[in-house]
Amino acid sequence: MVAVVLHNPKKRGKSYRIAIEKDLGIFEDAERYLEEKRAKLMEEWGIDPVPDEELPLMSGVFNVPIYGLNKWGDLFNSRQKLALIAFTEKVRLAYKKMIEEGYEKEYAKAMVSYLVLGLDRVIFFVNNLAAWQINSEATSPAMVRQALGMIWDYIEINPISGATGSYSSAIEWISKVAKHCSQTYNAPATLTQSSATSLSYPDNYFDAVFTDPPYYDNVPYSYLSDFFYVWLKRTVGDLYPDLFSTPLTPKKNEIVAYSNGPGGI
Repeated sequence: MVAVVLHNPKKRGKSYRIAIEKDLGIFEDAERYLEEKRAKLMEEWGIDPVPDEELPLMSGVFNVPIYGLNKWGDLFNSRQKLALIAFTEKVRLAYKKMIEEGYEKEYAKAMVSYLVLGLDRVIFFVNNLAAWQINSEATSPAMVRQALGMIWDYIEINPISGATGSYSSAIEWISKVAKHCSQTYNAPATLTQSSATSLSYPDNYFDAVFTDPPYYDNVPYSYLSDFFYVWLKRTVGDLYPDLFSTPLTPKKNEIVAYSNGPGGI
């Protein structure tokens, strides 16, 4: 830890100071509590609350394993892990609490899904690949391009501060999107997870088909999705068992031409 960024919501701009022994002591306290919390949740959930799935080495795309970050959980420092598993626990408890208070299961499921979308946005910013933007004095998330590249001076934001990337900021963002979508054309839609090569519809059924086609080895969509998938599985995997039945996202039938990893046809 090198420096601390300070922000007063009543004033413009930010100030900076050198990290002191107290800052390091707080981080060390988080490290110790993480192990206690992690063991407790692992016993309750039957799965490590910190993603322990393997992170592949893909030259030019996923270079972080070269530097010893071999599992998805390695993309977060101890304090970040503690914050994220605490948020994960509370999202799971929110569903349980709504059911206990008599809310319909589908309603509770929908509300928790919004909460976990917010958590996904937090995860995007709260990791050890997030960089500090000097000009805007703000955090840029992981994957500013379609890759996980190593950085040496990452920024660790306070996830309960209200700043960009914090949970309250993320929920505000998701709320705006939900409000906007609710004001658009209100025709019902059907969402399914299925292969584009074997749709359960007859030929010429649709008037138009829009796709975001892959491009050979350019963007490994399924591998990039694992960044979020491993956390979603731990928060709402029990609510969407069909969507989270595999350790990582399916890759075998993806229409790509990966040169670095399995998958593609």
